[in-house]
Amino acid sequence: MTMTPPLSYPALKSVLEYVKVEKRIHITSRSRFLQRIDKTLPVRAKLIYIWRDYLRLDSFLFAEKNNHLRAEDKKNGKLLMNYLRGRTNVDVDLAVFTQVKTSQDIPVKLDLKISKLKSDDSNLEVVLPMINPSCFPLTDLSLIINEPSHVDHRIVHLAKNVTFDTNDDLIGLEKLPNKSVYLRVRPITDVVRIITYWMQHGKEVGTEFLIFYFTTSDLREVMTKLQEEFHKAPEYSEEINKHVLPGFSIQLSSMSKLLVYGIGTHVNELVLKVV
Repeated sequence: MTMTPPLSYPALKSVLEYVKVEKRIHITSRSRFLQRIDKTLPVRAKLIYIWRDYLRLDSFLFAEKNNHLRAEDKKNGKLLMNYLRGRTNVDVDLAVFTQVKTSQDIPVKLDLKISKLKSDDSNLEVVLPMINPSCFPLTDLSLIINEPSHVDHRIVHLAKNVTFDTNDDLIGLEKLPNKSVYLRVRPITDVVRIITYWMQHGKEVGTEFLIFYFTTSDLREVMTKLQEEFHKAPEYSEEINKHVLPGFSIQLSSMSKLLVYGIGTHVNELVLKVV
């Protein structure tokens, strides 16, 4: 019987790098030879989630103070921590940080390359040192904020799509250079501030800010107040009537204008769009 030749070193590296991370951790834990190869390769996963002493990488989780985990989960958690310590290259699609306030809330220090970041009531100054600058601009940035915050921040600027979920003040919101921003239920004063700033300083064509409201009546009330606020603005025109809620436009420059209108079919959204 002919023996199948063993994989060459380059082939072994390629297979090991792209095998599912859970299998990769188990396989390499049994072989020092594979561990030496593995240390030279980036770790690839879909999700990393950190919440205080809780860390999850895809389906593997570690929770230092949780005594309710199954024995198998505790064993896998120890494998995960041993595997991640000293890693300088961890590639994940989505990183989620929840209530990470200080460096002590992070169970293991990592150098992350990510596409998407979600921060839920976390301190970005603590989170950012874990993110490799080479992955900017991020594809998606989602920030759940539970206190008044300055959002005119570099990591926000360097994101293609930004979502803010908060009831608190977003300081510097109108100054953001981003072209795609999604907001949940902003007060009329914020919307007025954004429009006024764009009128004074201009805004890039292709920009679209969407603001979600819970009911059509809330959105209709906002639209009415905006029309009252800006109906005397230069180049004001009530020409937006193809949408569910009538809107208006304001000329920003000889080459661009701002469309302000509401959508209330399946979701209730105020649209600020520069064309």
